[in-house]
Amino acid sequence: MSLALDKRQRAMLREMGVQVWSPLPAAPDASAAAPSSAANSVSAGEAPAQVTAPVRTPAPSAAAPAPHGEPMPSAAPQQAAPKPAAPAPAAKPAPAPAVRGREAEPAATGWRVGELVAVAGEGDASAERGPRWLLLAEGRPEELSDGAGQLLRNMLKAAGLHTSAMVWMAPLERSAGGQIEGLDEVLDQSEPDVVFIMSRLGAQALLETQEPLGRLRGQVHDLWGLPAVVSYDLGALLRTPTEKAKAWDDLCLALQVARAQHAERLDAE
Repeated sequence: MSLALDKRQRAMLREMGVQVWSPLPAAPDASAAAPSSAANSVSAGEAPAQVTAPVRTPAPSAAAPAPHGEPMPSAAPQQAAPKPAAPAPAAKPAPAPAVRGREAEPAATGWRVGELVAVAGEGDASAERGPRWLLLAEGRPEELSDGAGQLLRNMLKAAGLHTSAMVWMAPLERSAGGQIEGLDEVLDQSEPDVVFIMSRLGAQALLETQEPLGRLRGQVHDLWGLPAVVSYDLGALLRTPTEKAKAWDDLCLALQVARAQHAERLDAE
């Protein structure tokens, strides 16, 4: 049997979250038996049994508090925030371009040309009348190692300069200040017919260029109004003996320039 609920009772049940279900209509074949059964129960003085409507319990929401006495459900573990990516390294500033002229940039490495030292022809009258050479090389002549000094003597002897020319040597030394120091004095004292530069870095500084050694070799350069030829330094020739043939070619080119300049100087006198 169904509960006889009025509108107020149904409204109260809805507020409580209880859904009241209306009974389905009775089947045709049992309609006759239902009244007689109910009548028998009433006639016998029995109280009609109350039928409780099924109650649908709403599902607990995630935010609903737990019942008293029960532990609260732990929140889902949060994932650790990803570490920020390391910043990219800052690009290095491009170097400032070199300034043309006798003075380089103040922050650049400077070079100082040391005092002259005669390495061939001194005291020989015929040699003193021959071509004049100025060798510019890294390191002082008296400080050259046995291997470097012997190599230089062998080169001068092979070219015949020990008896046919006056050869001076001046050391190229690095210095602070970004300037070329002492070259004017050395050129005025030696008055060379050719300048033979045996240093890659020294040649780049003196000639005010960044060209590699391979492009500086094999040609005649102008060094403050004088012809100059560039070759390997003595230390590089000792470390790489296979380059000695190229250094010999450079020396032969300087020989041709020195003889031509010496002939012009004699004609001018």
